[in-house]
Amino acid sequence: MNSARARWTALSVLCIGTLMTVLDETIVNVALPVMQRELGFTQAGVSWVINAYLLAYGGLLIFAGRLGDLIGHRRVLLIGVSVFTVASVSAGCRRTPRCS
Repeated sequence: MNSARARWTALSVLCIGTLMTVLDETIVNVALPVMQRELGFTQAGVSWVINAYLLAYGGLLIFAGRLGDLIGHRRVLLIGVSVFTVASVSAGCRRTPRCS
């Protein structure tokens, strides 16, 4: 693969990863009012949901970085994208009667 093509491929992969991160954060923020209503959270409880999400995200980010150093960044990226996709589909199917 030539140098220019490798750079564009790397940029594309990084952009897709960033898009998935922003999309996931947006989904959490959109779901907050529903979580607050259905679970009976106060405003302080909702802020703990956000904090727990960010703490888990940050911790897993550090862990995935180290795991990438050990077993390969490409492998960890593919595993992460696969787990994210399966989790998103299963969460969507849980609320959608057509998936049952």
